Amino acid sequence: MNGLTIGITIFGGLGLFLFGMKIMSESLQMAAGEQMKSILSTVTNRRIVGVFTGFIITSIIQSSSVTTVMVVSFVSAGLITLQQSVGIILGANIGTTVTGWLVAIFGFKMKISVFALPAIGLGFFVRFLNNERLKQYGEVLLGFGVLFLGLDVMSGAVKDLSGSKEVMNFMSGYSADGIPGLLIVVATGTAVTMLLQSSSATMAMTMTLAVHGLIDFQTACALVLGENLGTTITANIAAVGASSEAKRAARVHLMFNLLGVLWMIAVFHMLFVPMVDFVIPGDPYAADGAARAAAIASHLAGFHSLFNIINTIIFFPFAGVLVALASRLVKSDRGKEPEAIHLKYISTSLVSTPAININRASLEIRHMSELVLEMFDMVMDVFRNPSDRLGAAVEEVGRMENAVDRLEKDISDFLVRVSQQKLSQEQSHSISAMLHMVNELERMGDHCESLLRYTRRKNDGGLEFSDQAMGQIDEIAGKVREFLVLLRDNIMAERPEVLPLAQVLEDRIDELRRDLKKGHIQRLNQGLCDVPSGLIFIDMLTSFEKIGDHAFNVAEGIAGARVF
Repeated sequence: MNGLTIGITIFGGLGLFLFGMKIMSESLQMAAGEQMKSILSTVTNRRIVGVFTGFIITSIIQSSSVTTVMVVSFVSAGLITLQQSVGIILGANIGTTVTGWLVAIFGFKMKISVFALPAIGLGFFVRFLNNERLKQYGEVLLGFGVLFLGLDVMSGAVKDLSGSKEVMNFMSGYSADGIPGLLIVVATGTAVTMLLQSSSATMAMTMTLAVHGLIDFQTACALVLGENLGTTITANIAAVGASSEAKRAARVHLMFNLLGVLWMIAVFHMLFVPMVDFVIPGDPYAADGAARAAAIASHLAGFHSLFNIINTIIFFPFAGVLVALASRLVKSDRGKEPEAIHLKYISTSLVSTPAININRASLEIRHMSELVLEMFDMVMDVFRNPSDRLGAAVEEVGRMENAVDRLEKDISDFLVRVSQQKLSQEQSHSISAMLHMVNELERMGDHCESLLRYTRRKNDGGLEFSDQAMGQIDEIAGKVREFLVLLRDNIMAERPEVLPLAQVLEDRIDELRRDLKKGHIQRLNQGLCDVPSGLIFIDMLTSFEKIGDHAFNVAEGIAGARVF
């Protein structure tokens, strides 16, 4: 093959590898994503547990970027603390080395066509089964096969490239022998990984170049160091526009890898590379090409694993220092002016993982429900103390109602974009339910504003409610507030047990509205209250009931009992 054909073949093989990795990772996330999120959200304060959690999750879903982006999202939501995130991030760096071992074992020690083509064929036809879970695992198998088929294509092209004297002369000048060369190679690995946003792909490319002799073992190890640094870009991109705590979690990931690379550069030639040679069997410097090729892939995987394991051991006791440094780098967003109520967890760009996007939308919907509850509390506070709060509260509630309207639009726009990604049936249902939930929450915000308007009308007209009427308003408002708290506390996940509680509250609100309206009409007939006050009283009862109706619709979505 000529140079152009070889270049196109390498480029195509890389594309197949990335496509296979994408299919496999996304399918694994769809198959195990909810369990992974559940594990992450319930991680304990014991940092060592966090390390094992990060390792296991990343090993399963084959992407440290996905794990760290999920961690950033959870820190932003307050589901885990910044301190808890450190252990998970350390573990994710170890978990990502599993991919290197898979490539080393299956890609260079076995004949790829023996398993890649059957995996593609079997995985493709399994996708036509009716069982959703089997479909997902069929896609995992398909992605696995395509990934290694791409590696085989790359490997064959690079093998042809290694026969070119001109190419070998050029590559011989690209070496990590000295510190300057080491820094250049590390920077190259970082840049390529940042561009591809996949350390697995750059790891496979590095192994392929090394196995076929285009770069030596030390240069390949230096590229692996750069890949560790480059993979931190994904989490830092995901943290753009997020809370200060989320940005700090992303910075911890960056500092852990950056500081690790710095100490590694200091001991690279004299200590660490010789230690890898001692620990991992085989000779990556063997004169015999076959012996060198057999050893070098496993040595690179070993280098990657040992670096991240030792790096974790070194920095594990200093997790608090990393947190403190990240806190100094990122200023707190607490104390900002309240007029900036907007999206807290959703950034302008989608990440490639639907499960993370859906989780972010869920966090934003919970934020919206908290805002509606805050509006309701403020309106009822104004109702009870109109002379103290009416002026300032009217402006504040109006601002919050505008924020709720804006959240509905922004969340809905985001969910529509997510719906255009490749989704499981369950994820499609979740998005449909969430779209309706934000609409119901927005209507609840409208009714809160209506309650404030009735309060102003009562106050401006100098009207008074009897003690009995005030007590009745408090009673039905208490039930409505109980309903809003129920939604806020359960809106993040599907919880079937919410529906019976919601039904009780909905029935009680309807019953109170009916009985209180009937009792009020009797008081009007007896001349115990005036008509203008009575009309406002009935209007308020109607708004309370409407909030309860919309809250029940949200509860049905939370329980998964309503197909929208």
